[in-house]
Amino acid sequence: MKHFNIRGGIGDVTVPNTKTRPQDNLYLAINSNWMEKTQIPADQPYIGGFRELDIKVKKQLRKDLADFMNGKKALPQIANFDKVVKLYEQAANMKTRNDIGTKPIKKDLQRLLELQSFADLNEQAAQLFKQDFKLPFAFEVDQDLKDTDQNAFYFAAPGLVLPDASSYQNKDNAKKLLGVFAKQMKHVLELIGFGEDDSEMYAEQAVAFDQKLAPLIKSQEENNDFAAMYNPYYLKDFVNQFKEFEMGNFLNQILAKQKVDKIIVTEPKLFEHINEVVNDAHFAELKSWMIVKFAYGYANYLSRELREANFPYSQAVYGIQELSSSAKQAYGITADELGEFVGVYYGKNYFGDKAKKDVEQMTYHMISVYNERLKNNDWLSEATKKEALKKLSTLKVKIGYPTKLPEVYDQITLGNNLYDSIRKIRQTKQEFNIAKLNQKFDRQLWGEDMPAMIINAGYAPTNNDITFPAAIFQAPFYSSENTSSENYGGIGAVIAHEISHAFDPNGSKFDEKGNLRDWWSKEDFEKFAELAQAEVKLFDGIQIGRTKVNGHQTVGENVADLGGLTAAVNACAEEKGNLTELFENWARIWRRKMGPEVRQTLAELDPHAPGEMRANVAAQCLDEFYEAFNVSENDGMWLDPEQRVRIW
Repeated sequence: MKHFNIRGGIGDVTVPNTKTRPQDNLYLAINSNWMEKTQIPADQPYIGGFRELDIKVKKQLRKDLADFMNGKKALPQIANFDKVVKLYEQAANMKTRNDIGTKPIKKDLQRLLELQSFADLNEQAAQLFKQDFKLPFAFEVDQDLKDTDQNAFYFAAPGLVLPDASSYQNKDNAKKLLGVFAKQMKHVLELIGFGEDDSEMYAEQAVAFDQKLAPLIKSQEENNDFAAMYNPYYLKDFVNQFKEFEMGNFLNQILAKQKVDKIIVTEPKLFEHINEVVNDAHFAELKSWMIVKFAYGYANYLSRELREANFPYSQAVYGIQELSSSAKQAYGITADELGEFVGVYYGKNYFGDKAKKDVEQMTYHMISVYNERLKNNDWLSEATKKEALKKLSTLKVKIGYPTKLPEVYDQITLGNNLYDSIRKIRQTKQEFNIAKLNQKFDRQLWGEDMPAMIINAGYAPTNNDITFPAAIFQAPFYSSENTSSENYGGIGAVIAHEISHAFDPNGSKFDEKGNLRDWWSKEDFEKFAELAQAEVKLFDGIQIGRTKVNGHQTVGENVADLGGLTAAVNACAEEKGNLTELFENWARIWRRKMGPEVRQTLAELDPHAPGEMRANVAAQCLDEFYEAFNVSENDGMWLDPEQRVRIW
C-alpha cells in the first residue's frame, strides 16, 4: 500500500477531518466541512463540485421544459425545438406509458425470437443492425485518424454487461454483479411476457455469452492508447476473416451504395478471435444475449413497473439508493436524445455576454502562457518545439454553445409514444451516421457529448480544438464574484488542463491538423515517455477506500492536470495574484462524496484519477504550493523534490 503521507497528505481522504491543515492534506483542509454537511442524494451515485452544478442546471431546465409543455412559456426560436418539448412530454406522461405497458417491446423482441438458426441471423443481421438491435460487434463512421478531413468506417466492440472489460478480472465482484443482472433480467423478461423458465434461460445464457466476449475486448486502460485503435484492413481481407458470419452480405446491405476501400479495426483481439464466439455452436447464447441486451436497453422507456424491475443492477454498480422521479427521467431522456437543442436553449438564455467575454479572454491568456512555457521548455529540441508551437497556434476554441447543429435533427421524426420515438431517433441517427461515410468531416460541429448544459470541458485530438460548454462557467469554477486568483484555480486550471491534452501521452501523437502523425524527434519522445512514466509511478497503487488508483489508466488526465495547474499558477503569479486562494479553489472544484460501489466502478472505468488525488498530487508537484502554505519536510503534503514531476 502507498500511504497518504507519501502521495496525498496525512489522513484518509474519504473521511472528513475539519482540523486538517492544508500543509498536511490540501483536499481535506478545504473540503471537510462540505463533506460533513453534504448528503448524497438518494437518486444519485455521488455528489461533488461538478454534480452539484449539474443538479442545479437540470432543475432549471426541467422547469422550463414543463412550462413549454404546459403553454406557460412560448417556444424559443430554435429550429426543431418543438421535437424537444414533444419528447419531454411523452417521457413525462407516465400514465400513457403505464397504459401502453409492454406491447411495443414484445413486438420488437418477436423479431429475435423468430431467429431459429445461425442462418436466420445471417439473413436478418443487416436489418437488425439498422433497427438498433445489438450485435456482438459494432460499426460506426467517424473521422479517419490519419486523414481527419475525411470520414472512415470503423469496426468496434459491443457494450458489455459489466462497466468495463477489466471488471471481469475482479472475479468475486464480477460474479456478484452478473448475478444481480441475471436475476433482474429474468424479472424484466417475465414482466414483458416470457415464461419463467425461458426468462431464466435467456438471462443465464446472455451472461455466459458476455463472459466469452469480455476477454476479447479492450479495457479502459487499453483504450487510452488511441494509436493502437488504428488497424486498417482492405475490405476483402476484412470480410475474409469471418468464417460463419456472412460479413460481405452484411456490409453490402448496411452500406448500400457507399464505397468502402478499408475498414479500421479498433478491437484487434476481438477481430482476430471473432470466429471463436460468433458461430453456429454459440447461436443459442448469442440469441439470448441479443434478447437480453435489447430488453435491458429499452425497458426504461416503458412503464414505471418495468423501470423499477430494470433498476437493481444500477443500484449494485453505482450504489444509487432509489429510482429518480418521472420528471427527472423525462429530462434525462430528452437530454440524452436531443441534448444539443437543450444546450443551445440553455446557452442562449443562461450564458451571459459578460461571462463569455471574460472566459474568452482567460482562454486566450492561458494559450499565451502555454506558448511562453513551450518556448522556454528546457528538454525539447528546437525542431520538436517548433512543431509543438505550431500545434498550439492552430488550436481552435469553442465556448458556450454551437452555432450549427447536425442535419440529422431535421430528419428525426417522433412516434406516437415514448418507446416508438426513441426507436425512431436511434434508427435515424444510425442511418445518418452510415451515410456520412464518403462525406468530409464538418469541423464546425461540436461533439454530441458536449451540449452546452453539461458541466464539462474537452479536448478533441482529431480536431485540435478545446470545448467549454456554457454551464461550467459557474462557481466554484468561475464567478464574477470570485477573485481572479480563485477563477485561475477553477476555470483557469480547467482551460489549461484541456490545452495540456494536446500534449498528453495520447494528444501528443496528433499533429496541428488532428492527424495521427509522429512529429517528435526520437530523443524528445523518449524523454516525454520517461516523464509520463514518472507521473504513472506517482499515482499508481494509491489506496482510496477499498480501491487503488491505476496510474497507467489515468496518466493522460494526470499529465493534463499537472500541466493545467502549472499554467494557471504561472498566469496568476504574473498578475501578482494570491496563490493561496488559487490552490484552495483548485482543491474545492474536485470535492466529492461517494459510496464504495461507485468508487469501485470508477476505478475500473474512469480515465481520471479520484478527485481527492487530483487535488493533492498535482499541487504536491509545484514548488509554488510549498511556498504558498509554508510546507516543510515534516508536513503530510511534502513530496521530496526529486519525486515532483514537471512536464509542461
